[in-house]
Amino acid sequence: MNAPVTIAICAITAVVTQIAFSRPEILQRLLFKPREILVDGQWDRILASALIHADWMHAGFNLFAFYSFGSAIEILYGWKTLVAVYLFSVMGGSLLSLFLHRHHQYAALGASGGVSGIIFSTIFLVPGTGVSLLFIPIAIPGNAFALIYLLGSFWGLRKKVGNIGHDAHFGGAIVGLVFAFAIQPSFCLADPFYFWGSVCVSLACLAILFLDPTNSSGKLFPSPKSRN
Repeated sequence: MNAPVTIAICAITAVVTQIAFSRPEILQRLLFKPREILVDGQWDRILASALIHADWMHAGFNLFAFYSFGSAIEILYGWKTLVAVYLFSVMGGSLLSLFLHRHHQYAALGASGGVSGIIFSTIFLVPGTGVSLLFIPIAIPGNAFALIYLLGSFWGLRKKVGNIGHDAHFGGAIVGLVFAFAIQPSFCLADPFYFWGSVCVSLACLAILFLDPTNSSGKLFPSPKSRN
């Protein structure tokens, strides 16, 4: 077993997700909810919300992506790097969500903020990484996917597309990008156009979100957003 910690994280997430399906009180306690975090001090929700999912399709997609990319990080850079990138990416996605939705009734769940960070780290830490999407028979070059993903997440966030936590995706991806540069800057700079392009897009989008947060979070969402 070449990536035991990657598998362990998948297994723990699957078990907690299944428990939450049958125990609504546990689901409610682990959901990402700004009011409970900021007013009641339940800061554990920032990380715990990554352990639960809306359904098995949501969970399966996230866990498959996490294993596919996370195993490469663990094998090449070690389990401590994998855990650090994942946890800080979950945290980064949740903190961006917390800022954007701090005045709103909002709930979210899912691991894809962390998964986004793992994918972005792998793209820049493992040269030649491609990303395959459903219904597309060929892999998209990872560096090009990074730019497309950032722009797509930002657009989805601003336009409120679907019942999806685009803010967590965006925040997690940025953390993954930062970790990649901190761990292996030479690999990142080997493709300067896409790396610095991703950095510039991230900074520009963050500036817009922080200068005008109400436009991206001014709607009340009665049901949990799926981070998938």
